[in-house]
Amino acid sequence: MELFNTPLGEMKIIEHYLYYDRPFIFLCQDKLGSLFIVHLIDDDDTCEKWFLIPSSQLRVEMVRTGKMSLRQSVLLSETTWLWEITTPFDGSIGSAIRRNCDTLQENDLPEENAYLNFPDNRLPALNLDAEQQAQQSFRDVLLMYLNDGEHSQLINAEHLGAILLRSQGLLQTLVYKEGSSRGRIPKSIKDEATMYYAGDFAASVGIKLEAKYNGTIEPPIHGALKTLLNLLSAGASKERLISVLSGIQSRTITRYRFLLQALEQANVTFKAEWAAPSMEKVTAVLSLEDIRGAIELLEMEGEDLTQRITLNGELVGIITDKEKKRFNFEFLSYDGERYKGTLSDNLIEQIDAGLSWNVPAKNITIELDETIEINPATSEERVTYKAISIS
Repeated sequence: MELFNTPLGEMKIIEHYLYYDRPFIFLCQDKLGSLFIVHLIDDDDTCEKWFLIPSSQLRVEMVRTGKMSLRQSVLLSETTWLWEITTPFDGSIGSAIRRNCDTLQENDLPEENAYLNFPDNRLPALNLDAEQQAQQSFRDVLLMYLNDGEHSQLINAEHLGAILLRSQGLLQTLVYKEGSSRGRIPKSIKDEATMYYAGDFAASVGIKLEAKYNGTIEPPIHGALKTLLNLLSAGASKERLISVLSGIQSRTITRYRFLLQALEQANVTFKAEWAAPSMEKVTAVLSLEDIRGAIELLEMEGEDLTQRITLNGELVGIITDKEKKRFNFEFLSYDGERYKGTLSDNLIEQIDAGLSWNVPAKNITIELDETIEINPATSEERVTYKAISIS
């Protein structure tokens, strides 16, 4: 953040309008949130002299888009007055006087035909502090900055939807870290991982998300967001990325790859800023080169989402109908989980050779291949099971 030190206090520069070797015209904001259009009007060996024109957001837009000339913005100040300040080169405080606009002289004013010509601001300027927001709401806050390289405030709706959907899906698997390698993600976990849209801002396109739940005790989403920022911070560094991935299940790796692919398809760089009520704050930035490099690395990691699991319990039912090509089973494990799926070719051959069970059959051990298929467009999961052996 670029600061402008004035006799009225420290201000932050929001946007430059005219800049050569130094700023001549720009927009700044004080600590109370008030906006000022700033003009450099004179300088000498000791200081620079500026006009600070108090301006509403509407007035700022009229000036920056050329609907009002720079001269009019000075003469027709909404307050009928402006600040004239000096900023000494020696770092001393300088002076500030309030001048009525009707007392300004011709040599104080911009040329009559001087206009700015910036595109409309379709999104509001970022005017929030993520840490402050998190502390005030007792919620984790995530700011997402999407930049197409041209500072456009437009983004394809399909691309934005994919980025948000895949971000949410990734957080669900990160919250479900204890069981994320098996089965469907429970609704309760999805609820704990829910992030709400809480606003947008110019960044080129900025999105603010807030955790659904608040509290002084860290909710599960806190750890998920922290891990997400660790992933993003690793960029395309193989060593750092593998270090983070070492504690992550394969379905999470796949979902992270889907998120990166959505960013690549949108052709945007990505910056994420996470803040927590505990005053934790982490920022990560991914260039398009980082995004593509990370995708290449992830394609070598966690590609196989099929794993072999062994369960004990009750064989509830089995169907072998060659005519209709139906070879299915149903199994109830001792921990109360129900599994339905198909039979492997090898198991079908064993049944043809005489292997059979009186169902329902208790005290059965079953070996299953569990496959998790993730739809890249919707981030929805489909879990299928294939029985490899039953004994």
